[in-house]
Amino acid sequence: MHLSRDFPYLITIFTLVFSTHYSRSGAAINTVEEFLDTLINSSRYDRRIRPFFDQRRACNVTMTIHINTISAINEVNMDYNTDLIFRQSWYDPRLNYSGTDWAAKSPEITLHYSLIDRIWVPDSFFRNAKEGKRSDITVPNRLIRVHRDGKVLYSQRLLLKLDCQMKLQKFPLDNQTCVVNIGSYGFATTDLAFFWDQASNISAIRVNEDLEMPDFVLSNHEAKYCNRTTATGSFACIEVHLSLQRNINLYLQQLYLPSTLIVALSFIAFWIDYKSHPARTLLSLLLIVTVTTKAEGSFTCLLVVLHLKRLFGYYLVQVYIPSMLIVILSFVSFWIDHKSVPARISVGLLTVLTVTTQSSGIRSQLPRVSYIKAIDVWMSACLVFVFAGLLEYALVNVIARKGELRQQVRFSKEVIGNRLAQVHFYKKDGGHQSNAETMETLVHKTSNAERKLSGNTTNTHVHYSSMSNTNAPSQPTPQVVVSQPAQLAIAAKPVRDSAQFVDLISAVLFPVAFIVFNIIYWMVYLNMHVEYILK
Repeated sequence: MHLSRDFPYLITIFTLVFSTHYSRSGAAINTVEEFLDTLINSSRYDRRIRPFFDQRRACNVTMTIHINTISAINEVNMDYNTDLIFRQSWYDPRLNYSGTDWAAKSPEITLHYSLIDRIWVPDSFFRNAKEGKRSDITVPNRLIRVHRDGKVLYSQRLLLKLDCQMKLQKFPLDNQTCVVNIGSYGFATTDLAFFWDQASNISAIRVNEDLEMPDFVLSNHEAKYCNRTTATGSFACIEVHLSLQRNINLYLQQLYLPSTLIVALSFIAFWIDYKSHPARTLLSLLLIVTVTTKAEGSFTCLLVVLHLKRLFGYYLVQVYIPSMLIVILSFVSFWIDHKSVPARISVGLLTVLTVTTQSSGIRSQLPRVSYIKAIDVWMSACLVFVFAGLLEYALVNVIARKGELRQQVRFSKEVIGNRLAQVHFYKKDGGHQSNAETMETLVHKTSNAERKLSGNTTNTHVHYSSMSNTNAPSQPTPQVVVSQPAQLAIAAKPVRDSAQFVDLISAVLFPVAFIVFNIIYWMVYLNMHVEYILK
């Protein structure tokens, strides 16, 4: 009786309780925050358990890599730096919400990066990494996206220093292959499998179109598989092979051409008089020292372009004016007597070495790039001018030496001809034995003079005079008076004029050529405009 009387009250209370619960459930469904809390609630989702664990099958993870930069390729440590975006995708049936109202409202949900610690992610790592970190500028560069069918996309930007075992037998004419090796640290292939993403039309390995390296060119890249078996089991592994072709232009400009010029400079010693010991020794020693020294979506982006104008005063004072003075100093050697071998060799050689040292110091402060910079053109031109000045002296020295030797041979023949006339006179007078000895001596002297292109004509004059006086003391001797110093002075005058003429021409042409080069250089580079393509 009492039950029937209280029944309406019970119905009312039950209705109120049910309505309150329903309204709360409806509120949970209608807000994203509480929907996510429900989806990854620890009471129904355990991040410690991998997907498909209850089905006893492996979780397949597909990967893509976008390489932004490759830099700091170090042959000494055999490593390189890379900035890349690493994307992983897998299915987690526990995150499938296709049966809820949110499947129609939002086919995919992009989560905050802080929620990554609340879901399961693969334990993938880079096997050949020496150092690495995630990019946190300006916030942690990580993306987690959940699709309604349970597909999860995990993307992160990584800054890595990777090992690269190089073969340097052909350095610097070599090509290298560097690897990006990715594997699972703890899950065996029965639990976790890695695959390159081949489903989309975009390649699994993508490289920045604007990628540039100072020493290398990326000629090719390949995606490969490399499952590893260790003492703890068989583990998934995939890797990227980066084929790097070394750019020879940098080494051609900074190594091969300078060393070729230094070797060619050493050949000048062969054209210097062997009696000039200080000059030849200085040239050889300084050259030895020089050689031995040494597509997941479109994202908004803002771009700020900063146009910087370099202050030229520092380089004008520290580079251009000193190198210009060194080149002008090398022109001073044209006004020094060509017989002053040590002085001219010292000036030429020291200017060459100074320009080479200055050029090396400048290059050490600049990045290693394969294209030619304005400062490279300037320093190369300065080196050519001072090197040509040293070659000019080698030419002058050769001209002077050969001319003087020819004049000495001509003078020796004239002296010997006069002595032969005296011998012929004595032969008529009957001094046969003495004349035969004199004839043999004169023939020997003549052959030596022609062979060596030189002769000691003063000694010959005295020797023959003494012989003639000994053999025929009572006979009148036809004297042919020849003053050797005067004769040599007259004969050497054209030689000195030829050498001095070459020096005079060089003293005019070299400065004029340097002035013309300066005019062209400054007109070209002050008016040159370099365009930067920004994407």
